Amino acid sequence: MVGIFPGIILSLSFEPAGLWFCAPIAFAIFFRGLKRTLHPYRFVFLFTFTFNAIVLYWTGKYVGSTPWILLSLLQTLFYLPIALIYSKTRSLYILIPAFIALDFLRSIAPFGGFGWTQVAFSQADAPYVNLVGVGGVALLTLCVLSLALLVIDRPKFFILPVLVLLISPQLLNNEVSSDDPLKFAAVQGNTPSVGLDFNGRAKAVFDLHVRESLKINKEIDLIIWPENAADIDPLVNETMQDDIAEITRQKSSPLLMGAVLNSREGLENASILFSEDGKVSSIYVKRHLTPFGEYMPLRSLAEFVSPYASSVSDFTPGSELVIHNLEGKALSSVICYEIIDNQIVREAARNSRAIIVLTNSATFAGTAESAQQLAITRIRAIESSRQIVSVSTVGISALIDQNGQVLSQTDENVAQILYGSVAFSDAKSFANRLGGWATPLVLGLSCVLAWAYRKRR
Repeated sequence: MVGIFPGIILSLSFEPAGLWFCAPIAFAIFFRGLKRTLHPYRFVFLFTFTFNAIVLYWTGKYVGSTPWILLSLLQTLFYLPIALIYSKTRSLYILIPAFIALDFLRSIAPFGGFGWTQVAFSQADAPYVNLVGVGGVALLTLCVLSLALLVIDRPKFFILPVLVLLISPQLLNNEVSSDDPLKFAAVQGNTPSVGLDFNGRAKAVFDLHVRESLKINKEIDLIIWPENAADIDPLVNETMQDDIAEITRQKSSPLLMGAVLNSREGLENASILFSEDGKVSSIYVKRHLTPFGEYMPLRSLAEFVSPYASSVSDFTPGSELVIHNLEGKALSSVICYEIIDNQIVREAARNSRAIIVLTNSATFAGTAESAQQLAITRIRAIESSRQIVSVSTVGISALIDQNGQVLSQTDENVAQILYGSVAFSDAKSFANRLGGWATPLVLGLSCVLAWAYRKRR
């Protein structure tokens, strides 16, 4: 049962505890335990299952424990090769590229991947977090694992790399242009209920956002509504169209909103930019849908496991990136689950000067989900060198600068308006310049380091 202890320690590096230093400590304990155990498969299983189950506990709040346990088990299976690799090589250093490779693999498969509990996403407050702008999330993982190995294998050399990791990132701060920032009002309208049936009163959710928007009392350039602010198609509902036009005209501001559309292709989760006269300017349709939330893979099996599966309607994914243009200012919208998709966030940053994240946390209100997503979004801001406005139905909504600092945020489960200004950036981080090559290059570097150490030994 010794594998459970480092798993608990690692879970503390994620929100809501958010103790970033617990990650290298947990892996140091894990590596030392792996060297001593006579049962590596059981040890690795207990370690990875424990931390995934604790971090993902929120997934079972409204659907029961079975889907939560199955998801945790699925994430755990990805790491069982660690035990095999160590059994064959007896080298801890080769486990670093193995962890990086397996982290990447589970971020893309199955069903488009689920990288929510990647080690890097626990490091938003780490002093070396700015390195994510150099080599992406893979480089952050490399830092955590390397520190852990130095603690147990080369403690007398520990101080030098620590100083490098503490000092060098300070030279990597992202800069933005300060001219003509975008003044916004992010409307967190709240919902009449939470949980799986929050959108059972879809018009009520829309009306709450209308009511809050009419309270805006500052001069702004854009009103932002979260994902699922309109679960009734506003393109066909005339009453909703009138309400939207009234808001945009009264506040002399365009409105960017999250809405569910009933297109000829099927249901679509979209962000829509309405102009000041209430007309549609552009529509982006979410491309990376949430498996088991917005579509149901293996439906027969899923319905056997959970009765809630039958209530999930299959959405249709979008096929292309659409950038919202606001008086010559390019804004991209990332919708909720897409924030963990490396490629989608990278494309958004490359083609726009600021990012708007529309999310809906009502499904998991009162859990750690929103705080964990905020931490992921902070990492993405640094990685992409972009300021990000994240807007949620029930919170947390926040303005995040290009270095991952939260400039302002709302409380949870209340109706609130978040005012702020977004500074634009034309810069491209080194990680974004590398694009999809960032992870393979970091993986290659970790392999070279492991080989060099083994050769020296």
